[in-house]
Amino acid sequence: MNLDWICHDPVFETDALSPLFRSESAWRGHLRFGYDFIRNARPATVVELGTHYGASFFSFCQGAKDGSPDTRLHAVDSWEGDFHSGAYGSEVFQLVSRAAALYPQAALHRAAFDEALDAFADGSIDLLHIDGLHTYEAVRRDYESWLPKLAGDGIVLLHDTEVRIADFGVWKLWRELSGQHPAKAFQHSAGLGILAPKGLSATANSLFAEWQSLNRYYADTE
Repeated sequence: MNLDWICHDPVFETDALSPLFRSESAWRGHLRFGYDFIRNARPATVVELGTHYGASFFSFCQGAKDGSPDTRLHAVDSWEGDFHSGAYGSEVFQLVSRAAALYPQAALHRAAFDEALDAFADGSIDLLHIDGLHTYEAVRRDYESWLPKLAGDGIVLLHDTEVRIADFGVWKLWRELSGQHPAKAFQHSAGLGILAPKGLSATANSLFAEWQSLNRYYADTE
């Protein structure tokens, strides 16, 4: 395993603000990976579609603050909830806003995903994390509408690739996309797919080459 990739004891500043960022998120098992990915890959622009309490977003932000000062991170969410998360009030956005203030590199876009498209130029996003409504139709729409915004060697993360209950359909889209493009996936914490739909970056090549060891490490630290 490439030990240079891993930071074994990251400190998340949001922990002092609220335990909700970890306890309320199915993404909690990927926090270390999210942190390490940003710290190592140093993407210029990160966009997350679907933030809720912000576990994933703030793991990215902490990685940027600790090791990638030029990274800019954008969270896009209505902060009103949806059919899967349930509706919630403005207190969630207020909590996330207080946490975002810890990270000067972070920006919150309170909007529907389609409404935020024009804020980003085509080919400008290095890491796109899709974690909105989880029906097959919704996640496919999110992927297809935002794909033009992805850089030529950009990476897409898809959460909940292992969830096969009710009308969750991310796993169906993942099955299609991972058969067409370079891809790897974690099975723990509801599943997290890593996709290179336009071409492999040096970071993706390194990550995929070490995949067996890294996959085992992150699953064991869930």
